Amino acid sequence: MIEEQGRVVTVEEDAVWVETIRKTTCSSCSAKNGCGQHLAEKYKSSKTHSYIRAVNETGSIIKEHDEVVIGIPEDSLMKASMVVYMLPLLSMMAGLWLGSFLDLGDPVTVLLALSGLAAGFVPVRMLGQKAGELCRVQVLKVTPRLLDEPELVPMRPWVA
Repeated sequence: MIEEQGRVVTVEEDAVWVETIRKTTCSSCSAKNGCGQHLAEKYKSSKTHSYIRAVNETGSIIKEHDEVVIGIPEDSLMKASMVVYMLPLLSMMAGLWLGSFLDLGDPVTVLLALSGLAAGFVPVRMLGQKAGELCRVQVLKVTPRLLDEPELVPMRPWVA
C-alpha cells in the first residue's frame, strides 16, 4: 500500500478532499546531476500542495482539518499503469509490424505506427473509468484535531 499523510480540507458525503505536501527525493539521490526529473523539479512552479479525493470506507467520522493517512493499493496502481502505458505502445508496435510485413515503405510504416498509437488510446479512454475505480484512493487512518484552531479574523485598517 502506498501511503501519504495529509489534512482534510473538504468533507463530502462519501469522500474527503485531502491536502498533501508535495515531496521530492531529488536532494538525496546520487544521480540527480544527470536526471531530467531533478531539472524539472528545480524549475517547477512554486505550488507545493496537492489535493486528492479519497473515499472514506473506514466508517469513522471525519471533519475538516483532521489529519488522515490515505493510501492506494500497489497492485491496483500497477495494473492501471500497464493499461495506460502498454496498450498504446502495443498497438503502435502492431502498426509498425504490419507496415514492415507488407513492405509498404518507411513513410507508410511510420503513418501506420502513429495510427496504431492513436488507436491504442481509444480503449484506454474507454477503460479510464474502470482504471480509476481500480486506483481508488482510500482513507486508512484518521487523527482528529485535538482543539479547534483559532480563527484568524482580518483586521480593519485603523483610521484616525
